[in-house]
Amino acid sequence: MKRPILRVAAFVLCAVYAAAPAASANEKNLWVSHYFTAMNNYTEGDYQDALLLCEAAAQEAHKRYRSADTHESLGQVLTALGKFDEAEKHYREALDLKRRSLGKHNPALASTLNDLADLLYIQDKTDGVEALYREALDIKDRDQKSIEVCRSLNGLALLRNDSNDYVEAEELLKRAIDLHERAERRDDPYNATVLTNLGILYTNLQRYEEAAPLFERAKYIHDRKLQEDHPDVALRMHATAALLNATGHTRDAVIMATAADKIREKQFAKGDLY
Repeated sequence: MKRPILRVAAFVLCAVYAAAPAASANEKNLWVSHYFTAMNNYTEGDYQDALLLCEAAAQEAHKRYRSADTHESLGQVLTALGKFDEAEKHYREALDLKRRSLGKHNPALASTLNDLADLLYIQDKTDGVEALYREALDIKDRDQKSIEVCRSLNGLALLRNDSNDYVEAEELLKRAIDLHERAERRDDPYNATVLTNLGILYTNLQRYEEAAPLFERAKYIHDRKLQEDHPDVALRMHATAALLNATGHTRDAVIMATAADKIREKQFAKGDLY
């Protein structure tokens, strides 16, 4: 199974803001401007601009709650740019700040735990990854509609797949899809990632008729929610190409894979090295 990292930012700010000390209006507004502009650029795939804005936000993040969110955002942008060592440092700093200011069981920790686990997973640093996913899952387990529950389930499914435990991997992915749909996130890009992973699993298991509609559903979401050159689109297209090749549609597979490669080349040119 390939390893699509979740690219659409999910920032949990409300709980953190509630515990934040007062800040001057100008100081706070400048941070907010840099921070949310950076996140908009990140979502659109403009990672270099997002990095510059996150670094500017860091200069204004004089309060602990803003420092934690800024470190987490820097981790996400640096991950997209392939600067994994730097990203890990920012994720761990964000996690430490959140634990010290909010406690070990605050729901705001779940997104950071999942981000760190995703980062370690894509580098094959598997020691401790399952513990991070399960800690995030335990924190959010009471809120079954939380997107972080689905992220943890997706990550655990990838680990089970790598251990050749395909039955449990399938069950975890199906559970994540069901939770997305019950939470009215049927058309969320996070759901498209889970659909793609389940499609890859079925392709590897030669369950081709089951894989095809999952890729089609993921494409439907991507067409409506993401830009056509988004990295997740390329990952889904490569997965679809593998299915086409496996089912004897070699010409279509080559066309699909070539189109996906062009997206990746564009991302490399923009500085997205992952």
